[in-house]
Amino acid sequence: MIRRSTWILLIVLALLILGAFYFNNQKKTAASSATSTASQAFLFTSTDGNPTDIKIEDTAGHSVEVARDSTGTWVLKAPTADAANQSQAEAAATQLTSLNMLGNIQIGLADVGLDKPTYTLTVTFDSAKTHKVLIGSLNPIETGYYVQVDGGPVQVADKSGIDSLVGMLTAPPYLATLTPTITLTPIPSDTPTVVPPTSSPIATLGALVLTTVPEASTPTP
Repeated sequence: MIRRSTWILLIVLALLILGAFYFNNQKKTAASSATSTASQAFLFTSTDGNPTDIKIEDTAGHSVEVARDSTGTWVLKAPTADAANQSQAEAAATQLTSLNMLGNIQIGLADVGLDKPTYTLTVTFDSAKTHKVLIGSLNPIETGYYVQVDGGPVQVADKSGIDSLVGMLTAPPYLATLTPTITLTPIPSDTPTVVPPTSSPIATLGALVLTTVPEASTPTP
């Protein structure tokens, strides 16, 4: 018969084994999370600061540019100088600072469309730094675009992020303006209708001039 003290030792040993197993799993999970976070890269770093000027151009010569003025308000500089939609311009700036990079690749520029880039993105930050990004073709699985930042290595940038930025070329962030509304006042249905006077038979007869025909004279025999 197993003594009571032996059962207690077995239970304590089992708890120690379970505790060690749980602790090791927690360490592995934390290490995996840290590795994932460390491997995540962005197009621009936090040291660049916040975007103050964003310009996008295509090969056809079309361009759109938004910039902050002296008051910090976004204004449109191209294709025309105009007021900018603040929420759309700010969304573009946020997209730039959170654009994910999917990795580097060793490949020739001509093989990925970077010798003649489809788009050119130029961004100036409040740190006075300016970066030029060439945007080439889509990767084979269409998850990202091949890009080159300031003449550096070829990288792959998240497709959805790039699409939202270059989309401003066809839909610039203009400030929406109100269309004037013209209000028409209906004519009341009970308004009397004026009918122009018409000639009456009596008036017509009154206007006639009657001529008296003299009687013929009878010759005297």
